[in-house]
Amino acid sequence: MKYYRGLLVILALILWAALSPPNLQSLTFPDETGDAAMAERYATWTKNLIDDGHWVEALAALERASDFADVSSDISYLLALARSHENKTKPEVLEALNMALAVDRWNLYSQEAARLEKADVLITLKAYHEALSELSRVSKGPREAALALKVFAASRPWDFHRLMRETLGLYPRETEPVRIFFHFLSNEAAAGRNPEADDLELLDLIVRRLPLLLQDNPELAWMAAPHVRDIEDARRLVMAYRAVHTPQLASLPAALMLGVINEETTLEELFNPSVKSLDLALLERVWELLRQENAREVFRRNLSTYTGVITEDSDRDEIPETKASYNQGVLEYAVYDVNQSGVQDLTIHFEAGGGPPRHALVLLPPEGATGLRFDTSRKHAAVQWERYPSVLEAELEGARYIPRPLELHFTPVLFVELMGSGVLFPRRDPLAPPLTRRVLVSQSLRVERPSLEFNGGIEVVELNQGIPVRAREYIGDLMVSETEFLRGRPQLQRVDLDFDGRMETVRHFRRQYRAVELEDLWDFDRDYDYVVSD
Repeated sequence: MKYYRGLLVILALILWAALSPPNLQSLTFPDETGDAAMAERYATWTKNLIDDGHWVEALAALERASDFADVSSDISYLLALARSHENKTKPEVLEALNMALAVDRWNLYSQEAARLEKADVLITLKAYHEALSELSRVSKGPREAALALKVFAASRPWDFHRLMRETLGLYPRETEPVRIFFHFLSNEAAAGRNPEADDLELLDLIVRRLPLLLQDNPELAWMAAPHVRDIEDARRLVMAYRAVHTPQLASLPAALMLGVINEETTLEELFNPSVKSLDLALLERVWELLRQENAREVFRRNLSTYTGVITEDSDRDEIPETKASYNQGVLEYAVYDVNQSGVQDLTIHFEAGGGPPRHALVLLPPEGATGLRFDTSRKHAAVQWERYPSVLEAELEGARYIPRPLELHFTPVLFVELMGSGVLFPRRDPLAPPLTRRVLVSQSLRVERPSLEFNGGIEVVELNQGIPVRAREYIGDLMVSETEFLRGRPQLQRVDLDFDGRMETVRHFRRQYRAVELEDLWDFDRDYDYVVSD
């Protein structure tokens, strides 16, 4: 049966290719039989799609290839690459890589390639110990060394210099380790730390090699310039870079600091209408370098009318955790991804005209000890503020949690005005207590949810300090059920089964009622002892 399912997939793809552009129609399929043979051709076909830039089509095809995943690691590996390229979540990418490694049947790629990709993803997720574990199982090489350098720079700086020295000796023409080194120096400077003797020794070696390294990565010119001792040499590096290449925004501070460009040119490039994303650290650095008051006034004016995204990379690992969207300087919404997994921890929408937060989608912490680093079972709660930070209501899994007015406060962000421009940046408050199901229940006056017994009905559970007191069910304006509680346990329920306005049926709950957590008390079982009807 599994063979025939696989054959149906191949036939469907042949039909799809026949209806697709000519470059896809030219693909052919073999007449070999067997899952492994078909999986091999399927993998080759999707790899060709990726090589031709058809990432979306390749991802769609690979997502449908589950019948082949247990006979071909290439299928899962290609799925991981496609998911990553199409900005799927990191747990989804890891899932595909783990499947590829578990099957361990390779033709186009190798186990080592999958482990390197997995280590890269784990570094993004700041799972440094797990990343080093994967790297310990691959052969030494330029990419392995570069990934290890990223781990050491972020989590083991005392070993960074030793590994950098070894890497420069083994791979003198590789540019990625040099880029990582300059990024490390920039982070140290941002933290107020001066270069150590080991840094200066490595820097001298790298500067001597720069002429060769720049051929492969011209961006190293402006990265190196702030650390070159001879100012004229540093200026020449940046001038040569700008003369030949379109300068990156990140290069503006170095060019301005060395006098390669003036303040007016800096602001023209920084706030060019084509620029749709600005880094907060870059804005702050350019602001620090401006000396003329009229230039600062232009900076503030341009920022106050900026349309686009401002990002913040709080841990300076080149992956922003916060993205705030602006329209003519007015904050519209902000997105937060603290662990850089691609799963948004918090999305806040603001009132029109730059008002306070109005509503948000909040990823709740894991419930209980799951033992999982990336728990995919976490739930989202939709929060609506009455007057920030007072919560009007929250919705979780179809239930509405309604607190007493102005009693439940949820303050996930703090607002920082940027350089006196009037533009507010919503910075995630790391000290803010997390919103949990327990907090919602304990602070709610009532919980509303769809009735479990009456289609189209609504059940309203009244609470006192998180303990249920009474539950009523309504169909429209008609109350059809009322349940009484004693010390949080349901005692009896009166029900109007014929909708005549009279509750003739009385249900008594079992006395030996199960023990539950506070946040689950309101979600009581319909475990009746006996029923009496008039």
